[in-house]
Amino acid sequence: MTNIIEKYNKPFEYTGIIMHLIMACQFLKLWYMPRFEDAEKIYALAVLMAFEFVLMHSGVFMAVTPKKISLFILVPIYGVFAWAFSQSMPDNSILVIYGLIILNRMRFAFSDVSKAIKNKAILTSVLGAVAYFILIFVCLFTNSIFGEMGLTPAFLEKSGYFNHVKSGGAFIDTPHIALGFGFFYYSSLAIVQALLLQPKRLVHFNKIPHA
Repeated sequence: MTNIIEKYNKPFEYTGIIMHLIMACQFLKLWYMPRFEDAEKIYALAVLMAFEFVLMHSGVFMAVTPKKISLFILVPIYGVFAWAFSQSMPDNSILVIYGLIILNRMRFAFSDVSKAIKNKAILTSVLGAVAYFILIFVCLFTNSIFGEMGLTPAFLEKSGYFNHVKSGGAFIDTPHIALGFGFFYYSSLAIVQALLLQPKRLVHFNKIPHA
């Protein structure tokens, strides 16, 4: 009998695409036309892109890990990251959106799913990881492709951005790189998931034996 996760897997996939597009729009908005009162939110999104390095594998971990391990080990671990991220947020708007993304990825922890769905989760996570590493180097070496946009040194100084900074690094010191990267990364995740909605694209991958 098909379990509820498999039965409603397609709506979950559409939800994932929508959430990724919303996140991409948030990054673009704060990159292109930030307001002075957005300084803390800009810092939080810069921090988020460092968290995403760990969390981008959540989908495949939940798909291939036994349910008990997922529920009692992986879910609490991701919960700690979500809590840590929430400490940097001035409000709950982006945190709620990001939480929905993580819950969508974590749905495999609550039910055993078919091999086809597991393979699809693996492929989605692999392509997401590839996009992450390609885009991070492109954005770092091209100064985020389109430059500072609204996040100029003058804006950062007047907005008091660095008053919120609690750490350092390329993403934190030059937030336009982090936000540009975030925009391209979440856009690419939405594109990958949209492409994989087509069953024909998964036929070859599903024939490959996986452990």
